[in-house]
Amino acid sequence: MPTMTCHWRHEAFSRDAGIRTNEDAARTNVDSARTGILTDEHQEVMNGRPVLVEDATGRVYQSADLPPDTRVVVARVGDPPPPLFENARRAGFDIVAAD
Repeated sequence: MPTMTCHWRHEAFSRDAGIRTNEDAARTNVDSARTGILTDEHQEVMNGRPVLVEDATGRVYQSADLPPDTRVVVARVGDPPPPLFENARRAGFDIVAAD
């Protein structure tokens, strides 16, 4: 199964109320850092578009499910990057290789 280990981080965000202030986020104890895998072989993959699967909960994210400006950082990409990396970019993920 093609997978890539990754993490993503974003500002505290609520779809119904927009971007939260730091005070709001602290009050609700929102943790905006996530770890997981990027894969294109999962039961929720549609049209071959990769998804993120969160380690802690198993929740599946498509690119449209993430808050705006969420950057996905992938470990051990290599040169040239594997097809999964480029497919994730085409699917709408803002994805970069870890330094």
